[in-house]
Amino acid sequence: MEQKTQFKASYIGIFSVNYFIQGITMSLFTAVIPIYLIVQLGAVEATDIGTLGTIVLIPFAVKFIYGMLSDKYSIKKLGRRKPWIISSSILSGAVWMIIPLIVTEINALLVFTIFGIFATLGMAISDTAIDGMILDNCPKQQLGRVQGICWGFRSVGMILGGPIVVFIYSLIGINIEIVFFVYGMAVIATSFLILIVKEIKIITEVKILDNLKTVFGKKKNWTVFSFALFNAFVDGVIFLFVSLFILFQTGDLVFEGGVINTGAIEENTYLYGANAFISFIIGLGVIAGAVIGGYIADIISRKWSFYSSMIVTTISLIIFIIPAPYLILLIFAFLAGSTNGWRNSGFSAIIGQVSQLYPEVDSTYYATCNSFANIGTQLGLIAINMIISILTGSGIYFSFAIIFIFLGLTSNIGIIPFLFMNPEEYELPEKV
Repeated sequence: MEQKTQFKASYIGIFSVNYFIQGITMSLFTAVIPIYLIVQLGAVEATDIGTLGTIVLIPFAVKFIYGMLSDKYSIKKLGRRKPWIISSSILSGAVWMIIPLIVTEINALLVFTIFGIFATLGMAISDTAIDGMILDNCPKQQLGRVQGICWGFRSVGMILGGPIVVFIYSLIGINIEIVFFVYGMAVIATSFLILIVKEIKIITEVKILDNLKTVFGKKKNWTVFSFALFNAFVDGVIFLFVSLFILFQTGDLVFEGGVINTGAIEENTYLYGANAFISFIIGLGVIAGAVIGGYIADIISRKWSFYSSMIVTTISLIIFIIPAPYLILLIFAFLAGSTNGWRNSGFSAIIGQVSQLYPEVDSTYYATCNSFANIGTQLGLIAINMIISILTGSGIYFSFAIIFIFLGLTSNIGIIPFLFMNPEEYELPEKV
């Protein structure tokens, strides 16, 4: 292993642009596509929305595979991260450019489900390789700040993606399908910025099988993986169902027998705008939470960043059972969004620190943790689908009260494995 050059501030900008683009992908699947499907089909099963979210997240559940690939295989002149970032971004961008050419009212759900897998596959591979490049290049003393900035830009993408699409669609008059096409071009174009980044840490020989035996053979690492899984259990519901629940509360959507329809809304652009605005509020909460959680993790301790996020998560979910006017519901949405940023800023610092204990396969380790996190998100969505199915025929308030209470309680399970993790491996020395 050799240190080749110095980490430059401009690299943070390049990483952040790519994370911003990745955030837009998730925003489209949570803030735009569910409404697009409801508008196109007239009515959609609530479980179909949850199933779509679960399926398109599948590629993120096996990120450790991409980590192994980018750790082991490289192109001499490009290194071991850049080829994976660029090629996977081309895959994802091409999918978004193809979707407008084939989607119809009849096949919309099927197209976004199947092609959505490939779109998120490209993002998941690119995300994993960029994570690895940051771990390779960023000095330990800057890791928390760099990851915080990058997470912030991803959050901005998740905030602005839906509203930008809605703005173009409703005010400029461009078909929403054209926006998908343009976004695909942007995904491909921005990935080439990574060519500017110079490799700092060069590992000439990676004994990946030996390192994998070390990583997966240690009991303590499975404790970390369990922590990652339960940390993200509520994320999918926050981004997919909170805004829909508020639209149910306001009467803009109707929930009858497990089916979502547009109720009394005649202007489809209004429905897009209402959902995008709520998602925007959730996204603002994500940024606020990320800043707070990152500050606590770096200045106070990473342990207390995690514990405080658990308290906020539990409260913000359970208060949704309180019938409230629209403005209060927006405050609840902001708090729910803050829990995502709060938990994940501390989580990224914790697993990033632990990943650096395995420099040859740091990307694999970090990606494995994120794989378990995404499995946790999928399990959360599956659990909600099951609850919705069981409660079919029940009132909307009762159904979602059960959902939010369930999530508020289960979000705390991650405390158990966290208690068994060694603080010396995730805290900065002065915080241990």
